[in-house]
Amino acid sequence: MIIFVSMNTYKQIDLSEWTLVGEGFNGQAYLSEAHPGVMLKLVRRELGAAENVEKEFNAAKTAALIGLPTPEVYEIVRDGEDHGYLCQSIEGKKSFARMCADEPSRIPEIAAMMADLGHALHDIVIPEGVEVTNMKELLLKALESSPLVTEAQRASLQALVQSMPDDKKCLHGDFQLGNVIMAQGKAYWIDLGWLAQGYYKMDLAHLFKMMMVDSKIPQVQDLTHMTQEQMVAFWYAFAKAYTGSEDVEALNQELRPYAALDIVRTSYLHTSTNPAFIAFMKGVVESLLG
Repeated sequence: MIIFVSMNTYKQIDLSEWTLVGEGFNGQAYLSEAHPGVMLKLVRRELGAAENVEKEFNAAKTAALIGLPTPEVYEIVRDGEDHGYLCQSIEGKKSFARMCADEPSRIPEIAAMMADLGHALHDIVIPEGVEVTNMKELLLKALESSPLVTEAQRASLQALVQSMPDDKKCLHGDFQLGNVIMAQGKAYWIDLGWLAQGYYKMDLAHLFKMMMVDSKIPQVQDLTHMTQEQMVAFWYAFAKAYTGSEDVEALNQELRPYAALDIVRTSYLHTSTNPAFIAFMKGVVESLLG
């Protein structure tokens, strides 16, 4: 059985040695002349707890072990109570999202590239002895007490989960074009904290939800650097390339309940007690299942 790090007290870094080069919702990326070729990814707020960073760190180790192209990770560190890790710095990298935003005419080409990468990822079988999250088990656990669904919806979604194949195929877990970077002609998967094994349609549903459901939300447009129209165009190009079918509407309808499951899973992993947020997400689930 493969065993990685367990919770420890990690080395305190001197953040004054590092220069902020990127910032997302949950953390920041830093580079340092004193540490060439290394990037510091520092996670903030509750997600910066040691156990959360360990999970992402170990998932990246597992991804490399099973052959998934991803930057090498080196060491978990901390800045006070917030944790992060040191990893390989990829020179000249650009995410698929940024590439699409900078050159919208390339959206069909980049979507086809992601479809090919998705097939390669979903063809990987998790080897015996390598432990990753079981998507079916996670979904059933998330559904048990989810405040986002009615009892009838809960029963229907539980039945859907039970009907899924017991696949040991690799899932990214946060399958979206911001989590693929390209540098010097090579693509890498990043942000692998939700790495899992299971049914590939859960990854497709995650991308479908982001590009077709969430694309109207300004914060999501900011996250992808893309307009709603560009995000929808990307999904249609990706879906055609991934499935080999022109009938994207049929796939959209098929993925709607899986997208509802994805919302339940995401809300379980990132718990919120905000009544307004819960009410909003219940409405999205209802619209997907209605």
